[in-house]
Amino acid sequence: MFKKIMIATDGSEMSMLAAVLAVGLAKISGATVTAIYVLDVHRLAQLPGYTEFPGLNDRLMKLMFTESNEAMSEIAEIAQDAGISYEKVVAEGNPSDEILRRSQELGMDLLVMGSIGRSGLNKFLLGSVAEKVVRHSKIPVLIVPGTK
Repeated sequence: MFKKIMIATDGSEMSMLAAVLAVGLAKISGATVTAIYVLDVHRLAQLPGYTEFPGLNDRLMKLMFTESNEAMSEIAEIAQDAGISYEKVVAEGNPSDEILRRSQELGMDLLVMGSIGRSGLNKFLLGSVAEKVVRHSKIPVLIVPGTK
Protein backbone atom coordinates (compact mmCIF):
# COMPACT_ATOMS: atom_id res chain seq x y z
CA MET A 1 0.00 0.00 0.00
CA PHE A 2 1.30 3.49 0.81
CA LYS A 3 4.63 3.95 2.56
CA LYS A 4 5.30 7.67 2.00
CA ILE A 5 2.43 10.18 1.98
CA MET A 6 2.86 13.87 1.20
CA ILE A 7 0.43 16.47 2.54
CA ALA A 8 0.31 19.78 0.67
CA THR A 9 -0.78 22.53 3.04
CA ASP A 10 -1.35 26.24 3.13
CA GLY A 11 -2.70 26.21 6.68
CA SER A 12 -6.32 26.49 5.55
CA GLU A 13 -9.16 24.53 7.12
CA MET A 14 -9.35 22.46 3.92
CA SER A 15 -5.68 21.50 4.06
CA MET A 16 -6.02 20.58 7.75
CA LEU A 17 -8.90 18.23 6.83
CA ALA A 18 -6.60 16.74 4.22
CA ALA A 19 -3.87 16.35 6.86
CA VAL A 20 -6.20 14.48 9.22
CA LEU A 21 -7.21 12.13 6.41
CA ALA A 22 -3.60 11.62 5.28
CA VAL A 23 -2.44 10.82 8.81
CA GLY A 24 -5.31 8.35 9.17
CA LEU A 25 -4.26 6.64 5.94
CA ALA A 26 -0.65 6.61 7.13
CA LYS A 27 -1.66 4.95 10.40
CA ILE A 28 -3.65 2.24 8.56
CA SER A 29 -0.91 1.54 6.03
CA GLY A 30 2.15 2.03 8.24
CA ALA A 31 3.31 5.00 6.18
CA THR A 32 5.24 8.13 7.08
CA VAL A 33 3.97 11.62 6.27
CA THR A 34 5.78 14.60 4.86
CA ALA A 35 4.03 17.97 4.85
CA ILE A 36 4.95 20.58 2.26
CA TYR A 37 4.23 24.30 2.40
CA VAL A 38 5.24 26.38 -0.60
CA LEU A 39 5.96 30.08 -0.25
CA ASP A 40 4.63 31.57 -3.47
CA VAL A 41 7.32 34.23 -3.86
CA HIS A 42 6.50 34.79 -7.54
CA ARG A 43 2.99 35.93 -6.67
CA LEU A 44 4.41 38.49 -4.23
CA ALA A 45 6.31 40.20 -7.03
CA GLN A 46 3.02 40.80 -8.86
CA LEU A 47 1.48 42.79 -6.01
CA PRO A 48 0.96 46.51 -6.73
CA GLY A 49 3.63 48.58 -5.01
CA TYR A 50 5.68 45.53 -4.09
CA THR A 51 8.94 47.08 -5.26
CA GLU A 52 8.05 50.64 -4.24
CA PHE A 53 7.78 50.18 -0.49
CA PRO A 54 11.02 49.54 1.37
CA GLY A 55 10.82 46.55 3.66
CA LEU A 56 7.52 45.25 2.26
CA ASN A 57 9.25 42.19 0.81
CA ASP A 58 10.82 41.32 4.17
CA ARG A 59 7.55 41.81 6.08
CA LEU A 60 5.56 39.65 3.65
CA MET A 61 8.19 36.91 3.65
CA LYS A 62 8.23 36.94 7.46
CA LEU A 63 4.44 36.63 7.49
CA MET A 64 4.56 33.72 5.03
CA PHE A 65 7.21 31.92 7.12
CA THR A 66 5.08 32.45 10.24
CA GLU A 67 2.06 30.96 8.48
CA SER A 68 4.11 28.02 7.23
CA ASN A 69 5.40 27.31 10.76
CA GLU A 70 1.87 27.45 12.19
CA ALA A 71 0.53 25.07 9.52
CA MET A 72 3.43 22.68 9.96
CA SER A 73 3.06 22.70 13.74
CA GLU A 74 -0.61 21.73 13.46
CA ILE A 75 0.21 18.83 11.17
CA ALA A 76 3.10 17.75 13.40
CA GLU A 77 0.67 17.57 16.33
CA ILE A 78 -1.83 15.51 14.32
CA ALA A 79 0.93 13.10 13.28
CA GLN A 80 2.44 12.91 16.77
CA ASP A 81 -0.96 12.19 18.34
CA ALA A 82 -1.40 9.32 15.86
CA GLY A 83 2.14 8.00 16.42
CA ILE A 84 3.12 8.64 12.80
CA SER A 85 6.61 9.60 11.64
CA TYR A 86 6.54 13.18 10.32
CA GLU A 87 8.81 15.40 8.25
CA LYS A 88 8.30 18.86 6.81
CA VAL A 89 9.40 20.68 3.70
CA VAL A 90 9.14 24.44 3.23
CA ALA A 91 9.86 25.44 -0.35
CA GLU A 92 9.84 28.67 -2.34
CA GLY A 93 8.45 28.96 -5.85
CA ASN A 94 5.35 28.09 -7.80
CA PRO A 95 3.23 25.92 -5.48
CA SER A 96 2.06 23.33 -8.02
CA ASP A 97 5.53 23.00 -9.56
CA GLU A 98 7.21 22.60 -6.17
CA ILE A 99 4.64 20.09 -4.92
CA LEU A 100 5.05 18.00 -8.06
CA ARG A 101 8.85 18.23 -8.03
CA ARG A 102 9.29 17.48 -4.34
CA SER A 103 6.81 14.58 -4.34
CA GLN A 104 8.81 13.02 -7.18
CA GLU A 105 12.22 13.73 -5.64
CA LEU A 106 11.22 12.34 -2.25
CA GLY A 107 9.69 9.17 -3.71
CA MET A 108 6.19 9.74 -2.38
CA ASP A 109 3.49 7.11 -2.97
CA LEU A 110 0.48 9.40 -2.43
CA LEU A 111 -0.17 13.13 -2.40
CA VAL A 112 -3.06 14.46 -0.31
CA MET A 113 -4.37 18.01 -0.53
CA GLY A 114 -7.50 20.09 -0.09
CA SER A 115 -9.55 21.11 -3.08
CA ILE A 116 -9.43 24.82 -2.24
CA GLY A 117 -7.09 26.61 0.13
CA ARG A 118 -6.69 30.13 1.42
CA SER A 119 -7.04 33.18 -0.73
CA GLY A 120 -6.09 36.77 -0.14
CA LEU A 121 -3.14 39.09 -0.27
CA ASN A 122 -0.59 36.92 1.49
CA LYS A 123 -1.99 33.44 0.87
CA PHE A 124 -2.10 31.32 -2.22
CA LEU A 125 -5.23 29.89 -3.79
CA LEU A 126 -4.90 26.13 -3.68
CA GLY A 127 -7.80 25.39 -6.06
CA SER A 128 -5.81 26.06 -9.22
CA VAL A 129 -2.80 24.40 -7.61
CA ALA A 130 -4.80 21.23 -6.93
CA GLU A 131 -6.02 21.15 -10.52
CA LYS A 132 -2.51 21.41 -11.94
CA VAL A 133 -1.15 18.82 -9.51
CA VAL A 134 -3.89 16.33 -10.44
CA ARG A 135 -3.19 16.83 -14.15
CA HIS A 136 0.57 16.42 -13.96
CA SER A 137 1.31 14.14 -11.01
CA LYS A 138 3.02 10.82 -11.64
CA ILE A 139 1.69 9.47 -8.33
CA PRO A 140 -1.90 9.15 -7.06
CA VAL A 141 -3.43 12.37 -5.73
CA LEU A 142 -6.22 12.40 -3.18
CA ILE A 143 -8.20 15.65 -3.23
CA VAL A 144 -10.22 16.32 -0.07
CA PRO A 145 -13.41 18.26 -0.85
CA GLY A 146 -14.77 21.06 1.28
CA THR A 147 -17.60 20.58 3.71
CA LYS A 148 -20.87 22.44 3.34
